[in-house]
Amino acid sequence: MSLLSQLKTTVKKSPAKPAVPAIEPPTPAATESVSTSPADDICDLETLAGMLQQLQTRNQQYQRAVDALVAARRVVNGWDPKPEPELIWSVRREVLVAMDDQDALARFDRDHAQDLAAEQAARHAATQQALEAPARVKALEQYIKDLAAEMAGDVDEGFIHKEMKRLFEPSAQRMLTAAQAFVQAWREMRTVESCLKSAFRLTHYSVQGDRRSGYEMSLIGKANDGDLLPNLIEGVAYDDLVDLNRQFRRGDDVLSRQINQQLTEAGIPAGTLRVYHPGAASDDRPIYAPDPNPPRKRPPESPFGGATVVTIQT
Repeated sequence: MSLLSQLKTTVKKSPAKPAVPAIEPPTPAATESVSTSPADDICDLETLAGMLQQLQTRNQQYQRAVDALVAARRVVNGWDPKPEPELIWSVRREVLVAMDDQDALARFDRDHAQDLAAEQAARHAATQQALEAPARVKALEQYIKDLAAEMAGDVDEGFIHKEMKRLFEPSAQRMLTAAQAFVQAWREMRTVESCLKSAFRLTHYSVQGDRRSGYEMSLIGKANDGDLLPNLIEGVAYDDLVDLNRQFRRGDDVLSRQINQQLTEAGIPAGTLRVYHPGAASDDRPIYAPDPNPPRKRPPESPFGGATVVTIQT
């Protein structure tokens, strides 16, 4: 039997090795979603946006009511000129009535019925505006007080602050983690400097026993007020330290724009909203409604008359 035949026979007779069980790759554990940007923390703002949008609507209503109050006060104070409706067709009809010309009067009424009706409506509106102005002022003042009470009652600043803390907390936690690493690195650096300065401290004296100043062995300088790091840390470039301190004193403009965009898309109104309060029932002061165009006050008359020029001819 040849050697090749013996090898084949041996392979056939050898017991088969047990199959190695296939090991399936482990299923990756479900990881919590981690925000890729601090702006992603600004989320779930539906309730807060609804409250602030309602406050914005009440701010607009309040301003419209104040504008109407200013206009009504101007009428009461006589600051606006009284409306003078045109009476062109009314006076002509009165002349025909005085002439007792029934045919001409009937023809006039038929031809100018719409003109007469328009003039009568304008006269009635002008009269009503002057008569109703005081009552309108009182009604507007009461409406503004009621609106202020609703405004103060609808706003829950405790809830707003709670939502602010919820949105702020992830950023604060990231800061804490980074600060812990920074403090550890800072302690390490200061410890190394202290040990090196202690090990290589040299004191200088003159032969007469006087203390002499030696070489300054400091490796870390003093930080300026408002800076995070000193501008001198041996082994670190001065420009890098200055740039870090500059960034520490300033905010992140890019992140600010991203957060503002997130707030806008969530429906948070932009700008400052105001919360007005009705005040105490015993407070009889008028509603604050400054007139943007008050009447000019005449300057007080001088007690001295104008100078008189006297010409003496000789």
